[in-house]
Amino acid sequence: MNQPNYNTALYMRLSRDDEGYGDSISIETQRTILRKFAQDNQLRIYDEYIDDGWSGTNFERPNFKRMMADIESGKVNCVVTKDLSRFGREHIMMDYYLEFVFPEKRVRYIAVAENEDTEKGLSDFVPFKNLFNEWFAKDTSRKVKNSLAAKFEAGERVSAYAPLGYKKHPDVKNKLVIDEETSWIIRRIYTLAFYGAGAAKITRTLTQEKIPTPGWLNYQRDGTFANIYRDAPEEKRYAWTIAQVKSILKDETYIGNTIHYRETNISYKNKKRIRKPQSEWMRVEGTQEAIISKEDFERVQQQIASRRRKQKNATTQIFAGLVRCADCGWSMKFATNGKTKYGIVTSVAPVIHSTVRADTLNPTFAVICCMFICWHGYSIGWNRRNWIEDSGYASCRKTSGVSRQQR
Repeated sequence: MNQPNYNTALYMRLSRDDEGYGDSISIETQRTILRKFAQDNQLRIYDEYIDDGWSGTNFERPNFKRMMADIESGKVNCVVTKDLSRFGREHIMMDYYLEFVFPEKRVRYIAVAENEDTEKGLSDFVPFKNLFNEWFAKDTSRKVKNSLAAKFEAGERVSAYAPLGYKKHPDVKNKLVIDEETSWIIRRIYTLAFYGAGAAKITRTLTQEKIPTPGWLNYQRDGTFANIYRDAPEEKRYAWTIAQVKSILKDETYIGNTIHYRETNISYKNKKRIRKPQSEWMRVEGTQEAIISKEDFERVQQQIASRRRKQKNATTQIFAGLVRCADCGWSMKFATNGKTKYGIVTSVAPVIHSTVRADTLNPTFAVICCMFICWHGYSIGWNRRNWIEDSGYASCRKTSGVSRQQR
């Protein structure tokens, strides 16, 4: 009986956590084992698929998805890995592919080191092996978290890049020192903010003064972000964004602190990042020399919190800085469009969660103002009192017995 013709995918994977185990599971070692197995068993190699630096619990790996696309199109009908853990470390997804997807697509799967072959029938121990592989990923994740927590508590700064204004210490690992070549940019930004400039105005100033962005500086020094800056026009070097300026103005790094655990993965299986409440952040003070004094930093934070943006007609909405989204906690903004006669108040978050008609907020706010006046016996301000009268709630104000002289 002739052996079926197999167009074989050699799949290799190595996560960052696996690198500590040396050459035994390196990409080159995996390649050598798989190529020899394919040659010894007359398997035609269609292509190699390598995911280097990807966790086995994540099945959204780029080359894994490319391999599955080739399976869907009929280009590949055999998959070979060094062992089951190279294919994945999530037992539910492993069962899904081995028991449903591959049989349905008539794809042969082979785990060389464990002698598992779907053509011969998988052993009864495969589900247990997959469970153990997942447990290994969970245990590794726990150990990594504990190791990082110990470093954080010791004041170490574990990051790929030094923030603008700092550079990595030449002798001490995970330590920052002030970079005299770029720290002036941070002082310039905070000086502008200290004297009342908002993030948008600061962004325009930095661009007009042709002050280089953090990305451009990293490219100049280390060659990073070459895909962005290599052939970009000169103005790209100074293309500051409001988000960059806001991030710098709120970063406690510049007063000598380091904050950890602002974000976290949902779980060791789901790598999606979620923001944690401030009560769960870890703040370690004095991890590096400060560029900005704490007094100046606090002054800037107060100005940011109290700033109320003006509209194009130079007026300020009465709800500016007061209303927040009930779903995500982000601030809300006033907006209009040509389709409606009324304004809307909507979240400024990247994904809009809540939208409220502004004219439904006005009466609610009017009632609150009237109650405030009645209870406290003084006016909250001539402009807003006139607005209450215009909104039809003057009768409530008059019953409070508050005159203009009592303001």
